[in-house]
Amino acid sequence: MASRPSRSVRDINAHTLRPGLSESPPSTARWKPRGARLFSLALSAAILAALYRSIDVRLIVRDLRSVDRVWLVMSVGMIVPITVLRAIRFYLVAPRGTMPGIGEALRLTLVSSAANVFLPAKSGDLIKSYFLANGRWPSAGISVAVVVYERLCDLFGLITWCALGWFIARPDVSGVPSALWPLLGLFGALCGVLISSEKVARLGSALVARVLAGRGHRVQTLVDGWPALFQALGRRRTGVILLSLLLWLVHVIQIWMFTVTLSIRIPFTLCVSLTAVALMIGQLPFAFAGLGARDVALVVLMRGYVRPESAAALGLLIATRNLLPPLAALSIVRPYVARLASDVGLGIRAGSSPHEA
Repeated sequence: MASRPSRSVRDINAHTLRPGLSESPPSTARWKPRGARLFSLALSAAILAALYRSIDVRLIVRDLRSVDRVWLVMSVGMIVPITVLRAIRFYLVAPRGTMPGIGEALRLTLVSSAANVFLPAKSGDLIKSYFLANGRWPSAGISVAVVVYERLCDLFGLITWCALGWFIARPDVSGVPSALWPLLGLFGALCGVLISSEKVARLGSALVARVLAGRGHRVQTLVDGWPALFQALGRRRTGVILLSLLLWLVHVIQIWMFTVTLSIRIPFTLCVSLTAVALMIGQLPFAFAGLGARDVALVVLMRGYVRPESAAALGLLIATRNLLPPLAALSIVRPYVARLASDVGLGIRAGSSPHEA
């Protein structure tokens, strides 16, 4: 069990974590995301249609046609270091022995980004966990915990820079309560505690286990995975958290570079505090790849500083962040999809976990 302190953290890897936890991955065959995907597409289309009816589309086209091409290439090119940093962090979060190298972590990061285009709520990230250790399932609980831990690290990094930008720039957005940013700061602090404290992880796991007592072994497996991941990470947690801060600093720098590309005059700290909130709204599991919700949020949040059409053009450039990595994954995604389909098919026929196929 992950909560036992007797074993050295250095000795914990995928194989030592396996015995105490269920090895059965979530049933992919029974999950039917088609309806959710169609709903998110329809919702994004409806939001975008309503947005573009309220602003001058010709001005958006003019802004996009007059972009600074040098800055455009540089800002879009920032996707490369962002993707590499994401892959390095995934390699560090994954238990030792589950990842052959950063190259495989990079491939899985690209494949999951492609899956996120088609699956709702960024659930494509679960593909990274499925293929830990070259397809050997270390444990369902640990694998899900890896995804949750990375999500919390993302929130912590983004909110940290958002709060810092707000503290310096103090943006004034009509219709948005001034308490929004301090509340976000408190939520970011909570995320920081959740990703840094092993004691809180053990306490939270015990509390959830008590509340969900009698709900089944599979639920208990997922609950046990959280403190087990913390014990596996050990001192690497500090490096992962610092890397997440660097990762999201590069994110917000890229978005500020988009404003320079569009000749939008806005201070860096103000840009960070406003666009970070829009990015978080875009992560809500409703719109397709954040389209629509993020664009409306940008127009509303930046209306006191930027023309609505310029904010909408900024939203279109930000959308390239979610589209270019999946395009890069097209050349490598086939073997992973084939392996996943084969494992699912074997699991259905055998009535057992596909990891032993």
